[in-house]
Amino acid sequence: MGADLRFDAIVVGGGPAGVAAAITMAKGGLDCVLIERGRFAGAKNLFGGVLYTHALADILPDYWSRQPPFERPVTEQGYWLLSPDSAMRILHKGECYKGEPAAAYTALRARFDPWFAEQAVREGVLVIPKTTVTEVRRDDQGRAIGVATDRPEGEVSAPIVVLAEGVNNLLTQQLGLARGDLPPRYVALAVKEVIGLPSAEIEARFGLAGPQEGVAIDIFGDATLGLPGTAFLYTDTKAVSIGVGLLLEELVHHNLRPYEVLARFKAHPAVRPYLAGGTPLEYGAHLIPEQGYDRMPQLVADGVLVAGDAACMVDALHREGTNLAMTAGRLAGETALEAHREQDFSARALRAYRRRLAESFVLKDLKQYRRMTDLLDSTPHLLGTYVNFINEAAQRYFTAHGIPKREMEAEILGLLRERRSFLGVARDLMRLLRGMRG
Repeated sequence: MGADLRFDAIVVGGGPAGVAAAITMAKGGLDCVLIERGRFAGAKNLFGGVLYTHALADILPDYWSRQPPFERPVTEQGYWLLSPDSAMRILHKGECYKGEPAAAYTALRARFDPWFAEQAVREGVLVIPKTTVTEVRRDDQGRAIGVATDRPEGEVSAPIVVLAEGVNNLLTQQLGLARGDLPPRYVALAVKEVIGLPSAEIEARFGLAGPQEGVAIDIFGDATLGLPGTAFLYTDTKAVSIGVGLLLEELVHHNLRPYEVLARFKAHPAVRPYLAGGTPLEYGAHLIPEQGYDRMPQLVADGVLVAGDAACMVDALHREGTNLAMTAGRLAGETALEAHREQDFSARALRAYRRRLAESFVLKDLKQYRRMTDLLDSTPHLLGTYVNFINEAAQRYFTAHGIPKREMEAEILGLLRERRSFLGVARDLMRLLRGMRG
């Protein structure tokens, strides 16, 4: 890579946000380079496993004919509320989720991300892997003019740089757009294992009619020892994806080892039968930024746009991150195209990116749920207290044979009073409503 490489745009990071930005710019006629520090695009990426196709269709309307490497369509989804010895299951299955293509699929990033990057190459993007961007180069006025890399003579020039570098947003910090590393209170660590099983066995265990059906389950309560966090259980074609995520603050405070939390979850009596006899295929961990709308970094500087995890675009409540990243990358690409048409790469002109995001679901959703992390931080008992109560209440309800129903109802109310006062319940409810309303 020589010092005289010049492009219309540079993208840093080969995840969904970066590739989406690169495809959008290349389709608009820009000469674009994407620089990825991994051995290939997606080599360092990991996610729970559900991908929503609306964001992909906005970038590649013909994506289905390009044969994306999806696992199973999500035709059943919902929640489990786990106590130490039982589970309340709230699942929804319907014909509305079926179709080709479906609205959501399970996927594995080790397969999907290289495919997505390949689509960028097909559109004319130059993808350079195994290369770390060490600096965003700026002129005397502070305007971005390209990047420096860890390769000899590794400078690349362009009037606009899209930073999609992920949660470890060192370049975003170097530019002063972010305040530094996220504190443990606002970063979750998710650990995931992919366990191989025959397709027919998966279908029998989850009650699926065939490979055209799949399940996505989010799990709360005992899966994370009642602490603020979530777990998941998703079906792939010939495997099951299972994982847990907890805030780093909770892991440190309670002296927990993530792999032990996952092992404990896998051994739960409601979970173990789904995994029995499976073969471990993949294990990984990934940091997730959950600092929320109010603490997002600045998204724009002279010649610079920030998207995806680098911009903390994660809606943990709805297991959404990849679709936010893809949409933000597309909008960053559209903004870059507009900047080239006007030949204006100033921060003032690039603020159109923020306006585009504000008009989309990305910032609308992040703004609405801006207080959710603070809610869980201020009410750490929320998941453990109420999930365990719901399970015990269900047990009372379904075993109250020969007992007057009034007595059964009184027992259930007594179970709640043992855990939380009437005033405490009211306070929790008010905090929850405020967290949901933004």
